[in-house]
Parts: sequence; C-alpha cells; structure tokens
Amino acid sequence: MDTDPLIVNPQLGYCVQRRVTSDVTRKLFGLSWEETVARVHRHTVSVQMWLSSRAPQGAILRGLGVTATSTGIRESLLNLAHDASFPPGTPPEGIEAEIDRIMAFFHERGVPFLWWLSPMASPADMGERLIQHGMVLLDYRLPALAAPLPVSTNGPVFDPGIEVWQANGRADLQASSAIRHAAFHFPEDAARTYFEDMEEDWLRSDPARLFLARLGRDGPPVAIGALVMGEGLPGVYAMASLPHWEGRGLGKAILARILETARSEGHKMIILTAGARAYSLYRKFGFQHIFEYRLYESH
Repeated sequence: MDTDPLIVNPQLGYCVQRRVTSDVTRKLFGLSWEETVARVHRHTVSVQMWLSSRAPQGAILRGLGVTATSTGIRESLLNLAHDASFPPGTPPEGIEAEIDRIMAFFHERGVPFLWWLSPMASPADMGERLIQHGMVLLDYRLPALAAPLPVSTNGPVFDPGIEVWQANGRADLQASSAIRHAAFHFPEDAARTYFEDMEEDWLRSDPARLFLARLGRDGPPVAIGALVMGEGLPGVYAMASLPHWEGRGLGKAILARILETARSEGHKMIILTAGARAYSLYRKFGFQHIFEYRLYESH
C-alpha cells in the first residue's frame, strides 16, 4: 500500500492520503484499481446529481466532459463540478469553452463551488487549466473509500443503549436538518431546512434512507446518517452528530445499521467520501482508501 505525506488544512482538517493497489481491489471487489475508481466515481456523481436536483433551487448542467450540480445554496460544499471526461481528440479551445461555461453557470446562480477531480480526469492537465481560470487548489484532498459487504470486521463496540431508527415523519427531518447544519458549521442562513425541503424523497426510502440516533429511548435525536443508492451501489452520506455529542458512539451505531441494511439487501460493495474527522472510524469498519479527489475552489 502506498503512503503519502500528511496533508494539513486548518479549515478543512487533515487526513493521511493512502490508496490500495490493484491486488487489493481484485481481492476485495473483483476489480482492478482503475475499475474500482470508475465505479466509485460514477456512484458519487450519480448521488450528488440526485441530491442537487431534488433541492428546491437545484439545477444540473451537463456539458461535453463535465457535469455541474448546484443546490442554489451559498455553500461551496453544496455546489459541485464533477471531474472531467472529455473525449479523446477534444480540441483545447473546446475544453476552455466548457470551463468558462461551468464557471458562468455558478456565477449566474450566485454561489461558490468546488470542482472535484479524480485520478482519471481527462485531460490529465485539467487541474492546471482550472488554476489558469482563477481557481485555487486546496491543500486538502477528499478521500473516496469503499468496503466489501459483509465487512471483514465487526467494527468498534458502541453503547447498546443507543437507539437507531429510520426517519418516518417531518419532525425527524427537521431534527436531522438541525443536526446537519450544526455539525457542518454552515452559515446561519444556509441549508437550515435541508431534509424537509425534500420531504417526499427522504420518507419514501428510494433512493435514500435517513437514520437518526439517540442515547436512550426518551432522548432527543443527536446524530444522523443516510444510505443513498447510486448507479446500483449503496453509499454512506450525511453522517453527522451534534458537536457536544461527538465521541459517544452514535455515529458508529448508525454506520453499523447502514452497513447491515446494505448487506441484507444483497449488495457486495458500499462507498463513501470521508471527511477528516470520520476517516479513522470508517477504516475501523473495513473501508479501504481507494483514491482522493483534488478539490479546486472558486474565488
């Protein structure tokens, strides 16, 4: 396994950059590393497109080699340009024109955004092109992880008094929005009604299921996590706990429920992108670090 230096960013946190080899991915998933990257990336883009399109002000722009998704919320994490997959032989001026078009799309919506580039981005110099267009490469890289199902470990032990349940009404959605807003430190006016704005989607269990957790049957919900399907694969999303409830095992309990749900439905692989705080938790549950997204921020 390769090990790269520690990357530190005071705003976004840190993680150890690692990725597995093709020998490991073939053993775990029956795929080469390149094939695994492609599956993980297709799933991620599919889910992000769905999430953005269902937001009240959501919009999608499909270009020749790039797909852009925007919730319309003034938070860069909720407005994304996804990779670059231009056909071979695409003239440089065509690539430049599409970058301009993507940037204009977000500018006209009045929102900041992040451009995610995977290791398979084409052309290979897409990052340099984005910098020439005024974007800034962040020090932090976003790890993309995958685990075989069932996982090869039982995961960490958590408090048996924790109760986990699937969201079944508007009150659960409202509580989930408050938890997510606090955990991700969004601006005061950003995404305060995130889940209830998509009430029907989150309560019909297709393609997403939202789980909440509390300590004891009478306590308030203090942690959330979601299982979302994309490209035929399950993924872990929206994992968050209220700040003063972190480290109490609630996220572990939700993750265990998500993994068991995916396994019971016959899936053999599950995917996520890991923030710095939860990276070590996912590794303990058997997730393997497949690759990192390079993140470019608009200015």
